Amino acid sequence: MKKPELLCPAGALANLKAAVASGADAVYLGMQNFTARAYAKNFNEEYLKKAAEICKANNVKIYLTMNTLVKNSEIKDFFKQLDFAYLMGIDAVIIQEPSFLRIIKENYPGLKVHMSTQTGVLNSIHANLFKEADRVNIARELSKEQIRVIRKNFAKEIEIFVHGALCVCISGSCLFSSFIGGRSGNRGRCAQPCRKLYDVRNAPSISEHPKIPEKTQEFFDGIYYLSTKELSLIDKINEIKKLGINSLKIEGRMRTPYYVATTALIYRKALDNENFKLTPEILKKLRSAYSREFTCGKYAGEEVFNRQKAEGKSEIREETYNVLSKPFFANRKVSELKLPAIKPSRADKKQLLVRVYSKKDALLADKNGADIVYIDMFDKDFLDIKKSVKKVYAVTPRIMFDSDLEEIRKRIKEIKPDGILAGSLGILGMNLGIPVHLDYNCNCFNDYTLAYYEILGAFPIISPELSIEEQAGLKDKRFASFVHGKIRLMTLAHQMDRKEITDEKKFKFKINRIRNGSEILNEKELGLFNKARNLLKSGINSFFIDTEENAGEITRIYRDILDGKTPDVSGIRKNYVLGWSKEGVL
Repeated sequence: MKKPELLCPAGALANLKAAVASGADAVYLGMQNFTARAYAKNFNEEYLKKAAEICKANNVKIYLTMNTLVKNSEIKDFFKQLDFAYLMGIDAVIIQEPSFLRIIKENYPGLKVHMSTQTGVLNSIHANLFKEADRVNIARELSKEQIRVIRKNFAKEIEIFVHGALCVCISGSCLFSSFIGGRSGNRGRCAQPCRKLYDVRNAPSISEHPKIPEKTQEFFDGIYYLSTKELSLIDKINEIKKLGINSLKIEGRMRTPYYVATTALIYRKALDNENFKLTPEILKKLRSAYSREFTCGKYAGEEVFNRQKAEGKSEIREETYNVLSKPFFANRKVSELKLPAIKPSRADKKQLLVRVYSKKDALLADKNGADIVYIDMFDKDFLDIKKSVKKVYAVTPRIMFDSDLEEIRKRIKEIKPDGILAGSLGILGMNLGIPVHLDYNCNCFNDYTLAYYEILGAFPIISPELSIEEQAGLKDKRFASFVHGKIRLMTLAHQMDRKEITDEKKFKFKINRIRNGSEILNEKELGLFNKARNLLKSGINSFFIDTEENAGEITRIYRDILDGKTPDVSGIRKNYVLGWSKEGVL
């Protein structure tokens, strides 16, 4: 069996040299835009050229991360940056936007395309949606056996993370930083709310906790409630090699050259030595690179939370990494970019789509003007609701592993819903034979992604990170706009033990248990109310509501707006927020 590739982070030129000198087979790096680590030093055109000269001279592959969501207004700049990198000889580009896969394949001969972990691939049917890609970086929330199943059923290359920081949320599904911190994790600007203080004892604020001795404060249970340990699979390398994984990835583009060199050297040794054993000396060396507590995480069913202040430290060493560098000229040329034609279009009729959580609210939503009611496919009252409501779509789990797929098929066959609201793109590969709507966590962000989902037969709820103006600027308006409800800030593959957390500003965030995990909801409820008329004026005819209370009243308000009326909302409007509807996320 072929030895897996060792893929190392390069957040700056010094880090790249450290990786190359320490045994990396490939490095991944970002340029100034469209990278999921916007706050790393990254590479301008001059330094990317130097990076290519070093990598090509040392037979190291170079992968460019362009794995953020892209707005319509940015598409030309996205491909202009890719043009330059392509001419510099990069071996692959890492992307999140699924619609860009075919565009890149058709316009950049010889360039490989890797799907980012931001695509949140948790099962083999989701992976196979990207069968045109050369590689998929599957989610960090998978166990060894779940990885084995995907490997068995997916013919292309698979990449996994083996070392580095862990996101508590499934990558690509986090809106916490965006809606609370004003910086979008899906756009490379994560403010790391998962590393902040939270009160889990229902106290109004952290300051009202009893004073905790300084030496134990960081260990106080629940304070850093979402903070995770450091992933390290160094002790599992021999068994990982037997899984048939193609690339082992080390996280850390924000870290030091010493971290890169140390982790690369140790993982290189583990990969090259069939009899590798983790000794206390090797572990001590690995910890010197970054001192946060280690875990094998979901891979081995280990605890991922340490709930400590996220202060991992690296030894500071001024070291010079001497690597060969020589001029390199890629035998490539860039032709005029050919993009799919996007025809202006809109939904044939006005639709009000309402997600509810009980039989009572399903009936109220239907009575007050909902065209489609969404409710959990495993709700005990689903069949009763279906008898009384005009049109009912089943909400499928956001977290679906291969082991869940057969049960989901059987349940859909049993309840015979009118359609599906899918929280995972994997549903599109199940060929269920009924209409599929995509939940907003599927991150539909531009015209090309809309066209991609149209080809797959799906109707999306547009990302709530886009403003009303940005939504209006989309040529294809066959989508629903999120006009009212609590944003699901995080989807976690962890069963959390609290129902609520409170941050330092006294905002309370509800935690719900869901299938295979939990979700965290925003305290502030989105409510566009009469501002939603601007969506109608632009040709957007479908509204999405997500409500756990007042389903009848809220549904009636937006039904009236869709029907051209101006309801009086002065009595309730003050308790709601506009989210990104006014200006759009950066």
